[in-house]
Amino acid sequence: LASKGLNFPELVIDNGSGLSRIARISARHLGELLVHAYASPLMAELMSSLPLLAVDGTAIRRLNGKPVQGRAHIKTGSIDGVRALAGYVLDEQGRRWVVVFIANHARAGNSRAAQDALLEWVYHQR
Repeated sequence: LASKGLNFPELVIDNGSGLSRIARISARHLGELLVHAYASPLMAELMSSLPLLAVDGTAIRRLNGKPVQGRAHIKTGSIDGVRALAGYVLDEQGRRWVVVFIANHARAGNSRAAQDALLEWVYHQR
């Protein structure tokens, strides 16, 4: 990351799965990482590895029948007290946006509606 000019002092990665209470990154820095990743020569591989909203993977049951269906590549994640979503949304105008949503709270499990609202709001940007 340092060779790319990215400095994330809070970053902690202790395993590749993300299922850890030790792993840390801020929403801002995760978004910055996604912006840089999109400009990478490996972008196509990254995009193909992310579930397509309402089509496959962990996103298959999200926003089915909504205009944003199939227009977002997102990864979701959860552990007790944490819910997260990050990836890319292609809006109505064909512009691509980075989205990051992280809820750290005892009631984080109740954040799905807010995550879905974020995806729909970004899709409808003018």
